Amino acid sequence: MNLATSKSIRFDAPVTTPEQPVQARPDRPVGPISKVVGLYQMIMRRTLEHFFPDSVLEIQGDRSIIDWDGLLAEPSYRLVDDPDRLAIDIEWLGSRLTFQPGSPVPLLASERRMIDVIVRAVDYRFRGLFDQELDNRVERFHFVTEDLIIADYLAGASPYRIPAALEALRLAALSTYENRRVTTGALLLGTEHDPTLPGRENLVGAPQFNARLTAIKGFHRLCDGSRTVFVVDRQGELVRVADIGQWAEQTQPESPPAHLCPRLYQSHARATVSGGHVCLVLTPAQDIKIFAHGELMFSFSDGRWRLLDIPAKFALWREAVKHSSDGGLARRLFQAALNLSAARVGALLVVVRDPEKSIAQLIAPIDRMTEEVAVDDPQDPENLSPRLAKRALHHAVRGMNLTVLEPTVLESIASLDGAVVADPDGNLLTFGAILRISAETLELGRSVQGARTLAALAASQHGPVLKISEDGYVTMFLKGRRVWEF
Repeated sequence: MNLATSKSIRFDAPVTTPEQPVQARPDRPVGPISKVVGLYQMIMRRTLEHFFPDSVLEIQGDRSIIDWDGLLAEPSYRLVDDPDRLAIDIEWLGSRLTFQPGSPVPLLASERRMIDVIVRAVDYRFRGLFDQELDNRVERFHFVTEDLIIADYLAGASPYRIPAALEALRLAALSTYENRRVTTGALLLGTEHDPTLPGRENLVGAPQFNARLTAIKGFHRLCDGSRTVFVVDRQGELVRVADIGQWAEQTQPESPPAHLCPRLYQSHARATVSGGHVCLVLTPAQDIKIFAHGELMFSFSDGRWRLLDIPAKFALWREAVKHSSDGGLARRLFQAALNLSAARVGALLVVVRDPEKSIAQLIAPIDRMTEEVAVDDPQDPENLSPRLAKRALHHAVRGMNLTVLEPTVLESIASLDGAVVADPDGNLLTFGAILRISAETLELGRSVQGARTLAALAASQHGPVLKISEDGYVTMFLKGRRVWEF
């Protein structure tokens, strides 16, 4: 069907043929519905792939004849979970899709909920084409589907404040001010009034916080997102500019961030611990981060949204590292990974289960901090050989334990080329080490992109590994497999 030359189709108009006029049933759409159904089935697949790019979607069945009786009155989809939580069957509009995660691990509860929100949102948008009684059916066509899904997942007071604010931040990311990239942020209030200004009504004529504000040149420098943010009320109107650190301290005095968060954004997470507030930040790397319920929940980068669920992924990492009762080593390494990710610094953090066995197989003698150290080079005491030069660097943190090493020092040594390796007690075995890779891993590595990923796969045979990429992604490997990534 050529859309450029075809006539418009009214589903509520009578349909006639040359032989006999036929009155369309008012409760059933008519016309080339199969094309619309096929289009929205494609939208469903692409939306799922947007949020889960490594997932596998298989079409198990499809039928072109749809029974429309009662179909548009209520949600018309069904999710069936695999007993092992390794897959989900999605039945919708005559099609059945099987969704499987990219990693061979069960779906997290947050991922299962995300899939339900995605399917419900696409189904609601489809039914809005035909059912004029659906609430806000027209408004939902004004925004990007993925942004609406984010708002649905967060279940805020107003479903359209978040998509409108995200549109503003996305446009700001395409702009520059005085030849520099723009950073900004917004705090969407969950309470009727700003808690730091109790009883104060917003001024008359306040503008809506949306994409139109980005046309104002000064908008790009009024707040930077890291220290200052725009405060937006429940009606989506701009209230004021606030210092996010002071705002969080005044409204959440006894509430530190509920979960692990990059150091730079701990005030943003803290501001959302209670009160239903949501904080959006456009970062210097032109990512968009969303904070709610005291944690960093979503990140937009590389043209797609990522559901982070940091608490659940930290729990998997802590269980893999688990040795001491307080889990201090796991937390220290995970926090360092978050900070390095926010700074866009690549690193590799390894915890080996059996140091005596792993050191010989994984770390070259020149990189071992446990080796006996020569005092000097007798041939040229003024110029150390490469072997002794590296030992001189090791001396700076030799014998240290990562659970007591200052976080900034840990991040500094992790930022060097190579890996940081520790034993289960947190004792530092080496840093800046180029790891040895077995022949089996090299064979596997033919399909792997990047030396750091290959080294992570090799090291994960000896214990859990965190790989931080310069693109900001954090990935956990264990036993030669990727467990999760965010």
